[in-house]
Amino acid sequence: MTDTSATGAPRSATAAPPSATAGRFLHSLTPMRSRDPHEEHRVATTLELLYDLTLVIAFGVSGVQMAHALASGHVAAGLAAFGFVQFSTIWAWMSYSSFASSYDTDDWGVRLGVAVQMVGVIMMTTGIPALYEGFEHGWQLHSGTMVAGYVVMRVSLVALWLRAARANPDQARACRIHALWIALAQVLWVGTTFLHHLSPMGLFLVSVPLFATELGVPAYLLSRYDHMGWHPHHLAERFGLLTIITLGEVVVGTAESVTALYTEHGWSASTVVVLASGISIALGLWWVYFEVPFGQILHEHPARTLTVAYVHFTLFASLAAIGAGLHVAALREEGESVISSTGAVLSVAVPVVVFVIALYALVVAVNLRSLGRIQQLMLGLTVTALAGAVLLSLAGVSFATCLAIIVLAPWINVVGVETVGHRHMQERLSA
Repeated sequence: MTDTSATGAPRSATAAPPSATAGRFLHSLTPMRSRDPHEEHRVATTLELLYDLTLVIAFGVSGVQMAHALASGHVAAGLAAFGFVQFSTIWAWMSYSSFASSYDTDDWGVRLGVAVQMVGVIMMTTGIPALYEGFEHGWQLHSGTMVAGYVVMRVSLVALWLRAARANPDQARACRIHALWIALAQVLWVGTTFLHHLSPMGLFLVSVPLFATELGVPAYLLSRYDHMGWHPHHLAERFGLLTIITLGEVVVGTAESVTALYTEHGWSASTVVVLASGISIALGLWWVYFEVPFGQILHEHPARTLTVAYVHFTLFASLAAIGAGLHVAALREEGESVISSTGAVLSVAVPVVVFVIALYALVVAVNLRSLGRIQQLMLGLTVTALAGAVLLSLAGVSFATCLAIIVLAPWINVVGVETVGHRHMQERLSA
């Protein structure tokens, strides 16, 4: 996640965008010098957007598989597989996005490297069903194809880091350490393919060193070097774009549920409620998320970039889980689920409350230090609404009605932000 230079060392060739150093051809191979973290008008490239689209496929396949796992009663296995997939997918995306924020030259070398990573994403996606199936049948770790795709992605990034090391002598040590650490992590990933039968505890013991090794390099480099080369507003935009992509899974889950209801009952009251509720949840969570000025936060507090990035793991995963939860409701309506109505409600309510709590925790962690009264009130009402939906479901209230109550959760926060919350946040951030 981290791009750094030695403490106190001058940055190399920072101000010029890639186009300014192009050779004979528009996208000739150019030195991968670090870019100015304060460059004006810095936005995501169309190549980055194309790369993001491959993640839509991975998120979609994982969401469908998780929905089927939950619907068939394999809750623990489904959650474990979902966490495995989400970590690898999101981390690979974060790693490249942070690298591009500092070193993107938009030459043919970078484009080729991204193409290889896109191939890796598709390879990972083809291995997702086998991973879920293995977890559901005796906790078998069928990770070969998925790991192969992940390693392809990471090896491509290693090559890019080594390019950056050659072009930036003052940052060469940090870049090489980053490349070496990524390569070491891939050895551990490949090692998992030789494991077949694992207990849940065994899977946990395997995952901890694996994930810690991947996450450890940014923390290590941050402790050794005090200059960070990423562009705060570019990173904030990248986080926002992936948030929109994962919100798309909520819309897909809504479409699945509405289609199932419409097939069985036509345009009934339940069909309309589920349609309105699903879209309303997506809109409400989008509204709340984009009220947080992540670009400003990262610009004023660059040392807290890791906190912002790591908490986004939870935000992205919870959004994808909401879409899977709505898909569970569709499977239940089609008679392809053993899960109860309360289970279907929990599959939506739990990721919603996780998202809201993680968002509040993130804002507190980066600068607010503690929740003000208005934030405490909004959070309390949110939890109350979601808990109420679960309790009503236990009392026999229909899924559609409970879903309509779940809708209140994000909109409680929208109302709070639009009235006093936004002003309060700006006052605290500027203090």
